[in-house]
Amino acid sequence: MYDVAIVGAGVTGCFIAKELSKYDLRVIVFEKKMAMGLDQTKGCSGIIHAFQLPFRSLKGKLCLEGNAMMDEESRELGFAFKRVGLLLIATNPITKLALPFLKWWFSKYVAVKEVTKEEILRMEPNITEKVRGGLFFPSGGVVNPVEMTYTAYRFAKENGVEFRFNCKVKDIKRRPNSFILKTVCGEYESKYVINCAGLYADEIARMIGYDLTITPGKGSHIVFNERGFSNHIIAALPLKPDRRTKGGGALISIDGKAIWGPNLVDVENKEDTSVKREEIEGLKEKFGKLFKRLPKDVIAYYAGVRSIAGRDFVINQPVRNFINVAGIQSPGLTAAPAIAKRVVRMLAASGLELRRKEKIVKPKFTRIRELSEEDIEKLVDQNPDYGKIVCLCNLVSRAEILEVARDFPSFDAVKHITRAGMDCNKCHADIIVLMQRERNKVVKDSAGSELIW
Repeated sequence: MYDVAIVGAGVTGCFIAKELSKYDLRVIVFEKKMAMGLDQTKGCSGIIHAFQLPFRSLKGKLCLEGNAMMDEESRELGFAFKRVGLLLIATNPITKLALPFLKWWFSKYVAVKEVTKEEILRMEPNITEKVRGGLFFPSGGVVNPVEMTYTAYRFAKENGVEFRFNCKVKDIKRRPNSFILKTVCGEYESKYVINCAGLYADEIARMIGYDLTITPGKGSHIVFNERGFSNHIIAALPLKPDRRTKGGGALISIDGKAIWGPNLVDVENKEDTSVKREEIEGLKEKFGKLFKRLPKDVIAYYAGVRSIAGRDFVINQPVRNFINVAGIQSPGLTAAPAIAKRVVRMLAASGLELRRKEKIVKPKFTRIRELSEEDIEKLVDQNPDYGKIVCLCNLVSRAEILEVARDFPSFDAVKHITRAGMDCNKCHADIIVLMQRERNKVVKDSAGSELIW
C-alpha cells in the first residue's frame, strides 16, 4: 500500500515527488518512458518566465510564485539557473507610446524597468536600429529543463520515492479508501493518486470517470551555434498577437546559444514532433526583424508538443483523493515548484498526514565545465574518469556520462542531462559505446527504440 502514486515523471511530476519525499510517506511514480522528462518537458524552450498573462489566472499566479522560488530550488537541487532577464521591445510608434502605461500596469505584479533605445543597443549590440525603447524584466531566466527535472528526480529517489520507468498505467480502479493502478509492470495500490500524465492526462482522468480533453499544440524551435549573439530573452511588443507564432521570442539556452521559437501549430497526433520548412521560415521572418543579422550556424531544429486543456491549468480533485495536474503548458516549467507546493497543500487538506523527516539527503551532480582547474584535479585524483573528456563541445567527462547511464538506459536522457552531444554528433558513437558497456542495451527514449553501435 502506497500513500501517494504519481502518474508521469515530467518536470511537474518529479517536483511533486521531490516535495513529498521530505515527509514520512510511501510514494511511487510511474513513467511510460525509460527516463524522466523525455516527453513534454524535453520539448520546451527552457525559459523561466518573468510573468504569464493573465495575471489573475491560475497559471499567471503560479508562474510568479514559481519564478520567485527558482533561486532556492536551484541551490537545493543543484541545477544550473541564470536570470538573464526579459527584454520586450517597441519597434513602432504605437507600442513606443504605450510603454509608460505598460510599465505602470506590469509593475503592479512584477519588477520592470523602462529602457531607452540607447540602453537597449548597449544591452544588445545586434538588435535592430529600428528599436524605439522597451521594458526590461530582470526576473526572466533560463535552465536546462531535463537537467532541472533530473535533479528533482535524484532528490526524490535519494529520499525514498520509488520510480517505475517503462511502466505505463493501463487502468485505475476505485476502492472505498484507495485506488488500484493496473500497469504493464503489475498492480499497485495507493491511497492517493496524482495525474501528471501530460499529453495523456485526459486518458488517466477518464479511468476514474472524469471528462478532460487534452488538445496537442506543437511548437518548433531553431537552435543556432552562435553563443553571445543575444544576452537576454527578447520579444517585440505586438500590435496584434499572431496565434500562428504564439508568442515565443529570440531566446538563449543555458549555455548561451541562440534559440528562436516556439510557434503554435494545431496537430492531431500527440507524438507529432515533426518540424516543417514553413514553420522555420515563419520563425526566421518573425524574429529576424528584431536584429541586424541572423545568428551564425543553425545546428538543430526541434519541436515539442504542449498539452492544452483550455485557457488555464487544470489542478483539481474531481473525486476523493484523486488530483488532476493537467494542461500544464507554458509556463509549466516555471510554475513546477509552486504547483508542487499547491498539490502538497491539497493532499494535506484531503486528510493525508504529513510528518516531516528528520534527515533529508541532498544529492549533488558534478559538472566539470563549471569547476576550477584545482577542483578538477582533485576530482581526477579521486576518479580518473573525470579527466577523460567524451564531449569536447560541452566539456563533458566519461564520469558524468556513466553517472547518468547507471540510472537510465536512455541515450536521450544522457544527452539532455549532461549536454554531451547536444551541439554535434561527433561523440554520439562514443556515448552509446560507453552506455552499452554499462547497460548492455541502450534505447533512444522508450522500449522499442534500441540503439546499436
